[in-house]
Amino acid sequence: MRDNLITFVRKYVDFSDEDLDLAQPYFTDIILKKGEFWVKEGEYNADVAFINKGMVRSYFIKEKVDITFDLTIENQIFSNTTSYSLDLPSSEYIQAIEDCDLCVITKVNLHFLYAQSPKWERLGRIIYENYTVLQEMRVRSFISETAKERYEILSKTKPELIRRTPQIYLANYLGITPQSLSRLRREITR
Repeated sequence: MRDNLITFVRKYVDFSDEDLDLAQPYFTDIILKKGEFWVKEGEYNADVAFINKGMVRSYFIKEKVDITFDLTIENQIFSNTTSYSLDLPSSEYIQAIEDCDLCVITKVNLHFLYAQSPKWERLGRIIYENYTVLQEMRVRSFISETAKERYEILSKTKPELIRRTPQIYLANYLGITPQSLSRLRREITR
């Protein structure tokens, strides 16, 4: 386990060195090159990945158009929730939009850790609860906020996403066209 993953998990649960040593053999380092897919629609991948470096986007395709619904950067976790939670093939694509250095654990090994250590199980629950809250907040933002408000909130809470995400994906994530995003940025800088 890398130092930033250790820092991440200790942010949520007070892990001892022994707790971390227990998990060490179950994590694997994986490199995902820019443009490579973690999973494609119809494939199965229930592994959980922590991003040491890089960025991925999660999207689905509707009427031949990519719809980006999540962007994940360093010191965050991602997984294909359809495969992980429901044991079904993916209904989405997860693709690296930068070279990624990942620390990965399989669902089987994670569940083994849950059975061996209440602290690891607690971490899983906390992370899943946080993910659920963030997804609910995102849905609410699309119902109650304008694109400009969503952009302004994102630039305050996650400026790295604004800076690093290619405009086409950022616009899509905000639910607007790239042209609308350009106009919005011009309007804000005035």
